Amino acid sequence: MTEEKKELTFTFDEMSILDKVLSKAKMKPPIICLYGKGGIGKTTFASTMNNPIIVQCEDGIGKIECPHTDVAKTYLEFESYLLALLNDEHDFKTVVVDSLDWLERLINDHVCKENGWSDIQSPSFGKGYGASLVVFKDYLDILTRLRNEKGMTILQIAHNEVKRYEDPSNDPHDKHQIKLYRKSADLVVEHADCVFFANYKTGSVQKKNAKGGMTTQVLQGDRKIYTQEAPGYHAKNRYGLPSEMDFDWPTIREEMIK
Repeated sequence: MTEEKKELTFTFDEMSILDKVLSKAKMKPPIICLYGKGGIGKTTFASTMNNPIIVQCEDGIGKIECPHTDVAKTYLEFESYLLALLNDEHDFKTVVVDSLDWLERLINDHVCKENGWSDIQSPSFGKGYGASLVVFKDYLDILTRLRNEKGMTILQIAHNEVKRYEDPSNDPHDKHQIKLYRKSADLVVEHADCVFFANYKTGSVQKKNAKGGMTTQVLQGDRKIYTQEAPGYHAKNRYGLPSEMDFDWPTIREEMIK
């Protein structure tokens, strides 16, 4: 007696999963980190974005006319502003966090209070910074939800600092970096679609001095946004932007959607 072989067949009443493959990426609003020296105009830049609201961790508004929250005194107060934007109805299209380095202080204070630590460095083996990173990841998750569920553009403002950069493929050198604990900065960079470094473009001219010799004079030029990694600073973008752009959001936005 021979055993009858049965052929297994599968039928799909719904669309095949392969039919759902997208040939072209659907553009979501960007998540951006903008960092640079104080006073260069980062908050003013933020105020020119599409219907923004600035969630303040520091008092950086000055005379800028832009919707903004009170300066958050605790991380829970700061988080409550983000959750209100996530859960309530509103017309804002851009959320601006000003600034990341002050937010990090609120997070550190929060985890110290929760655990009874005197400061973030008092626990051994980096336990304090580890607890801080957990909260920092929760914060970034809320930003992702604001982008995905509310369709909001995200701009995180940060200050810069110059640190010695250890590069395995080159000699150690000074580099502009986001002013955050290293692992927090790594999270921000990984999470963001764009990391923009804001700085003045500099040049130099040769001038004759009183002794008849030549002196080099450094000239400070226009403000620029740098969008691609370079030896002197961290930067990135996922939109194929030019490496150097004018310090102007409408121009950058236009280039993004090309």
